[in-house]
Amino acid sequence: MPEASNENTPADPLAESTEPVREGKLARLVHWGHASNVRKAIVAGLFIALFGGMFAIWSYLAHLAVSHEEQYTLARALAALDNNEYEQAKNIIGEMQKRGADEADFGGALFVLGSVKAAQAEQEWSKDRQRAMHLIAARYLQKARELGVPERLENVSRFMVGKSLVLGNQPQAGIEVLEGLLKDTDEESKTPLHVLLAQAYQEIPEPNLSAALSHNQAVLNDSSLDAQRRNEASITQADILGRMGRLEEAGQFIKFAGSNDAQRALINSIASRIALEQAKRLPTGSDERVALANRAISLLREAKLLDPLNSKLTRQAIYWIGKSYEIEGNQEAAIRRYDQLSKSYGDTPESLTATLDKADLVRNAQKPEEALASYRNVLTSVGDPRTYVNRLLPISALRKRLKQAHDAFIEAGNFQEAMALLDSFQPVFSLAETTEIRALAHRKWAEALGDGGTQAMHSVGGDAASKAKYHHRAAGTAYELLSKLRYATREFTDDLWNSADNYFQGQSYTHAQRMYENYLQHEAQKRQALALLRLGQCQLAQGEQKDAITTLEECIEMHPRDATIYQARIECAHALLQLSQGEQAEQLLYENLVGGKLDPKAKEWLDSLFLLGEYLHNSERYTEAIQKLDEAVLRFDQLDQATLSAKDLEKAMFARYTIARSFHKAAEKPTKLAREAKTESERQKNRKERDKNLNQALENYLQVQRMLTLQGHVDNNELSRTLLRNCYMMQGSVLFDLKLYEEARKAYANISTLYQNEPFVMESFVHIANCYRRLNKPVKAKGTIEQAKLVLNRFPAETDFKIATNFSRKSWELLLNEMSGW
Repeated sequence: MPEASNENTPADPLAESTEPVREGKLARLVHWGHASNVRKAIVAGLFIALFGGMFAIWSYLAHLAVSHEEQYTLARALAALDNNEYEQAKNIIGEMQKRGADEADFGGALFVLGSVKAAQAEQEWSKDRQRAMHLIAARYLQKARELGVPERLENVSRFMVGKSLVLGNQPQAGIEVLEGLLKDTDEESKTPLHVLLAQAYQEIPEPNLSAALSHNQAVLNDSSLDAQRRNEASITQADILGRMGRLEEAGQFIKFAGSNDAQRALINSIASRIALEQAKRLPTGSDERVALANRAISLLREAKLLDPLNSKLTRQAIYWIGKSYEIEGNQEAAIRRYDQLSKSYGDTPESLTATLDKADLVRNAQKPEEALASYRNVLTSVGDPRTYVNRLLPISALRKRLKQAHDAFIEAGNFQEAMALLDSFQPVFSLAETTEIRALAHRKWAEALGDGGTQAMHSVGGDAASKAKYHHRAAGTAYELLSKLRYATREFTDDLWNSADNYFQGQSYTHAQRMYENYLQHEAQKRQALALLRLGQCQLAQGEQKDAITTLEECIEMHPRDATIYQARIECAHALLQLSQGEQAEQLLYENLVGGKLDPKAKEWLDSLFLLGEYLHNSERYTEAIQKLDEAVLRFDQLDQATLSAKDLEKAMFARYTIARSFHKAAEKPTKLAREAKTESERQKNRKERDKNLNQALENYLQVQRMLTLQGHVDNNELSRTLLRNCYMMQGSVLFDLKLYEEARKAYANISTLYQNEPFVMESFVHIANCYRRLNKPVKAKGTIEQAKLVLNRFPAETDFKIATNFSRKSWELLLNEMSGW
């Protein structure tokens, strides 16, 4: 029987494989070790050595990690700081922050960062960058002190804060810190504090030179000072004494040669300034003054030679050379030096000061536009006042001189330049300061244009008067803004008043009324009566007669002892007259006149008479009107005319004209009675009365005409022009009524000559024609009418004749055509 195939035979699981078994190295090592005890010992040793090595490696790595962690501690950062390794100190603090530093170390960490910033600031080439970095350092250090620094750093941190504030252009804050530290510091350690305080007191907005001198003297009293630092302190002492005007003492501190070129240059510079201060005390142009100025120039040139790097010493030397020329009287040379400095050294303290000095010189030379450009350059160079440092020109002195320049522009009448300069005042001046200066400038501009009730208003013309009102309104707007800016100050109500007053002067009565109401709401004591008067005047000007009467009556009743009530009665009378309440108005005016308390020379007394006379005239009480107005004019003529306003002069002139009109009107009654008289004697009596009144009217018309003609500038004032024209016309009317036809014709002819381009001239031609007819000269009468037609045709088509006459153009054509047929 054949064998079964292997493929069909199941495998014996216990059978050995024909392939060798592959074992791991570790398994073979163990298997090998089982062969004998010696091998077991060898294997055990190997295992012990392996595990021991691994443990040693792990321990070493852990040690390295712990050592690396110990590198990022506050102590190591402070050590790096002490060694001037600023980047290392900064990096350590950075790593501490990443790894989550202990809160107790926060203050110390910020101290390190602040100290690093202070050190970096010293390396900056730009002075502005230095100041900015010192301010950042001060903020770090102040925060560090708030969080707490290690006890041993307490005084060091205070010193660093004070130093950074002083060098960061915050001298006042630095002084407060350093003065406090000075009290807690041992005597032998105070010198660095005194050095900083001497510097700080010179750099505050209002330098305290006495305090600076005291601290610098404390530096000099330190016997441990080396020669270099003692010389530096002596030079500083001389500089301070010179600025204080103690020139002889200053000279005593620079009687040494100097230990280096820089010190020798400083000594020359201070000696030159002492010479210049001495020169200022001598008469301008004197030989001694010029000699001292020349000596200063020589010393300054030597100082320049000792500064080959053209540093601050050179800039100061050029500046003081320019100042020497200015004191010598050579203004052109001074301007050239100032120009050289400003163009060569950009935005440096010396360049800025030189530009300002040049601006003052060219302004004094009557070159306002050039001066304005220089002033603007100065303001552009100042930048942020908080970081401004300039010993030649402290911020307080800069502000003072700019304000003086603005005032000088105003005083010289250069208002446009003053306003342009004012536009650049911020941020050297605050918004409130600038607004106040602007308000005052607009008010002064208005006054200079002749507004404010002066005679000059009419001498400069109507256009100037309109501009004056504009500037008063602009002043009112500025004061209104100022009141909002100073709402919480004691000046608030004064600002409200000034706003209202300027709006009132500018005839912006709506705004004035609003501001007077605002003033009365916030002010309970000052100017109450006057505010009510002005409020009533504003209401009256806007046609609110009833409200005006209520306000003015409140003024009269609530303030009976205030002198303002006299003007209030006059204004109230105006309002009553506009409402046709003449009797009440007359009563108020008589209260002013017969009350016994108002001086007859007072303006209100005369105004009451003028208004009463006008009212009597309009009421056809001509005799009474003439009496009151005659008295008013008589008293007016006794006043000092130089003290009177243009408005007062207008009132007096109108009163004289009203007297003439009253006489003229008073002649109408006897004229009528003469016509109606039944007897000759009665007729003659009335004619005599008529002629008397007409002659008085003529005399007054002629007087007003002469006064207006002699006064001049009639064309600049509408009232004067109207009165003069009416005087010519009324003279002709009076002469015509007196049957003096030739004289009447001449009076009317004056109008046809003087006013030939005005519609009013048409009436004069008609009156001239009537005079010729009465003179029995019909040909000339007809020729006058024909001339009138020619004049009528010359007027532009848009001319409105009804403004000045009773007829339109068409009516005039019809009338002249009718008259030419007579």
